[in-house]
Amino acid sequence: MVCTGPGNFNGIRASISAMKGICCSLRIQLIGINKFQALSKIYKSALISLKYRGNKIYWCILKDEELIFMSSSEIEDIKTSDDHSDLVVVGYKAEEIATSIKVKKFIEQNEISIRDLLNFSRKVVSSGKFLPKPLYISPGQSLFAKYKGPKILDKPLDVS
Repeated sequence: MVCTGPGNFNGIRASISAMKGICCSLRIQLIGINKFQALSKIYKSALISLKYRGNKIYWCILKDEELIFMSSSEIEDIKTSDDHSDLVVVGYKAEEIATSIKVKKFIEQNEISIRDLLNFSRKVVSSGKFLPKPLYISPGQSLFAKYKGPKILDKPLDVS
């Protein structure tokens, strides 16, 4: 079993590659589980939030264990167009998010433990749905602008 993200791009790729090598040499099957799945192990319908950077979070909405929306944004930018009063908000700053989208149930959990990942992996019956592919959230999926670098490099350097 390997965690497929979201997280650091190189860290995810390195861990998946290392685990593929180990599993290949031991001739065992590799299961990929992302952090959203691990946190949703108890609730079939949930808004899952994970710490990203600063006040930003990764978040997704799961309905009947199926991902219906995923993004990254600041907490105050989380908006839902549908009625999600039946959801449970689980994860980082769950109470604040639940209040902002008018949901009553929440579970504050700041980190994913290896126990969470292992408990979820025990529920996997068919590994076809859990291939070890990295879960990347690209800037196109996010609700905030990508960092463009320092302005000082926009002008050509005068080397004379």
